[in-house]
Amino acid sequence: MSMALRVLVVGGGVGGLCLAQGLRQARVAVRVFERDPTAHTRGQGYRLRIDEHGIRALARCLPGELFRLFRATTNPPYPPRGAVFDHHLEQIWSFATRSGPADPRRASTVANRRTLREVLLAGLGDAVAFGREVVGVSAAADRASVHFRDGTVETGDLVVAADGVNSVVRRHVLPHAQLYDTGLRGIYGHANLDQHLLDVLPAALFGGSSPVLGPAGTTLAVGVYQPVRPPHRAAPRIAPYARLSPVAEYVKWTLVAPVDSYGLTETGFWALPPERLHTLARRVTADWHPALAELVALSETATTFALSIRAGLPVDPWPASRVTLLGDAIHATTPVGGTGANTALRDAALLTRYLSEVNEGRIGMLAAVSRYEARMRRYGFAAAQRSLLGAERIFRAPVPAFLGKADTP
Repeated sequence: MSMALRVLVVGGGVGGLCLAQGLRQARVAVRVFERDPTAHTRGQGYRLRIDEHGIRALARCLPGELFRLFRATTNPPYPPRGAVFDHHLEQIWSFATRSGPADPRRASTVANRRTLREVLLAGLGDAVAFGREVVGVSAAADRASVHFRDGTVETGDLVVAADGVNSVVRRHVLPHAQLYDTGLRGIYGHANLDQHLLDVLPAALFGGSSPVLGPAGTTLAVGVYQPVRPPHRAAPRIAPYARLSPVAEYVKWTLVAPVDSYGLTETGFWALPPERLHTLARRVTADWHPALAELVALSETATTFALSIRAGLPVDPWPASRVTLLGDAIHATTPVGGTGANTALRDAALLTRYLSEVNEGRIGMLAAVSRYEARMRRYGFAAAQRSLLGAERIFRAPVPAFLGKADTP
């Protein structure tokens, strides 16, 4: 079957690359344009929970050997569980499913974000173009174009915005779409997991969601990455063409607080380089339980980074066109539970399905986009809403009063 369609994807993150893999599987021509000059230009984050939706999407979009590589480089599956501690490591509350092996249909796993991205890049070759900054898009009845900072233009049958929470494409096609900012700011860090940390940290911190509630509205969320097999050793045996970087087992932490709890203005917080962010996190946790203070102190300084706790607000349906969106570009989520990555993967699998039908002549492009967007809006904005409610529960974030209870996806 010839590659009849040409799809242009803006953004080379998890969602955009999963879509590219799915479209390649469906024999649809695809090009991905990423602003960063290389795949490792900046930190992409650390431990990432992949739930049943994300796992199914990866199984749908990846070649068999890459899906096996994904499973080999993640933590063993675990059932939903968690515990809440105070900053002296006294357990306040806990939740666990019944004992026994995890239900494979419901179990989540944990990926290293960089490793997952490297798996998703494997085999795509020059279908992914780095150093291409998109400044706008345009669409006609039968084509769509991407406009770049250097003045060049690429044209295809469909443009897909996968360019994240600060999406350039969203600002062009849905300028009225809004993000809700909780006012909370996070500092991400990680420390290599050695026997000392294994000995001093409670085992309950290593499973599901395990927030540590500190004073002045601060929260420390902690989790570990302990893959079934080290990524750089798994790749040669499962998918030799994949180039996976070595990753040591580690403990990830995210310190979240209102910006004034850090003793800084908004401008001052964002001006901090990694080493000063790390110093700030050490100061905030200095009088916490010694194991927590030591975890932060032992973390790598250079890879510490900051983030906002924000989420997309629902957008009324819009007319289908030759430009569509996926992931955080349309329904951004807070970082609670890896919701954003899983919903982006779900988008990628669903859009792959509909574009496969277009490529086979079973449905028109605008009808496919309309069906995709109708479903994506329903579960995507529900996920964003649940992530805000999760941030309220875990980070004590203020959320809009109109949210109520999240819908079931």
